[in-house]
Amino acid sequence: MASVVRHDRVRRWSLVAAVAAVLIALPAVVAAFPSPAAPVEPARLRQLIMASAGQPHQGYAESTGRLGIPDLPNLEQVGSLLGGTTRIRSWYDSPDRWRFAVLSTLGNERDVYRAPDGEYAWEYGTNQFTQILGEAPVRLPRAGDLLPPDLARRVLTAAPGDPGSALPSRRVAGIAAAGLRIRPADPDTTIGQVDIWADPDTGLPVRVEVTARGAGQPVMVTEFLELSLTRPAPELIRPRAPAGSGFTVLSVPDIAAAFNSEPTFFPGRLAGRELRTPELAGIPGAALYGSDLAAFVVLPLPRGAGGRATDAARRAAGSELALPGGTGVLLSVPPVTAIVARSTVSRRSFLIAGLVTPAVLERAAAELSTARRNRP
Repeated sequence: MASVVRHDRVRRWSLVAAVAAVLIALPAVVAAFPSPAAPVEPARLRQLIMASAGQPHQGYAESTGRLGIPDLPNLEQVGSLLGGTTRIRSWYDSPDRWRFAVLSTLGNERDVYRAPDGEYAWEYGTNQFTQILGEAPVRLPRAGDLLPPDLARRVLTAAPGDPGSALPSRRVAGIAAAGLRIRPADPDTTIGQVDIWADPDTGLPVRVEVTARGAGQPVMVTEFLELSLTRPAPELIRPRAPAGSGFTVLSVPDIAAAFNSEPTFFPGRLAGRELRTPELAGIPGAALYGSDLAAFVVLPLPRGAGGRATDAARRAAGSELALPGGTGVLLSVPPVTAIVARSTVSRRSFLIAGLVTPAVLERAAAELSTARRNRP
């Protein structure tokens, strides 16, 4: 039973953590100073950043986060990723050929390779090389998600309608980088601003700062400390098991099947936000409401998992909610907000999460608690 509970906590927090990690990055560790970068219009810099996925590069980056993710079983790495400093060596050739290595102060290393035929991972501590078959539509965040190029493009993809303004240039890893500030227009998002610095010629992001609304300093910062805009040698990104290492093959679990045990009807609007899709990331029954950085997700929990998820939320210092058609527990880890709600009307449990204020999710949970199981 303990293993089932641990698995359920991982599944319950994976989406919350993914929302936080796919849209946020990590207080500066190196003082920056003004640099004589040629000014770039915000709209032009945004275009360059979005088109920078084809720019080869290699370097060393550090991400530092201040999110107080609760300590939950099997999620220690997520807490460390979002609430500490992560050191990453990166080699990038193209979107389907890259490698990053997570370095520790103890000399341990974990490498993830991307090749045209899939992903591979090597764990130094266990000397284990693993081939990963399939693509996961939703997964726990990992260090590669917080590298400046990947994170910056994800943020801009998630905020296409939010205005951008120019920031003073700064020198990052030897590059006189141009700056872009994205300030979400929706007052209900918990993100106050996202600052991105990128190479003005190639658009490659080199530093990202994310600041929660009302905060005096970033909750996350990620930046390159060393960077070369050159293509890595083929042998550096070629997946290859070290001599004497073990080898395993793993298949990505079918998340869609796990969450599609029974039909779910989603209202056309929740908390004043339109239903954008009832199949988020290709998962039937996972809904996305709203737009840009003020969007939130609604995920029905599998039968029998709601009670355990609610108990886990309570143990993580969640606040009890009385809903018109049920109950809920609110967790707020700025800028992430999440609610585990139980509807006595539909007899379903839901996870609702996003980078929005608690008031928005409380309203969504209240409306969802009175919605009937099937379409009227």
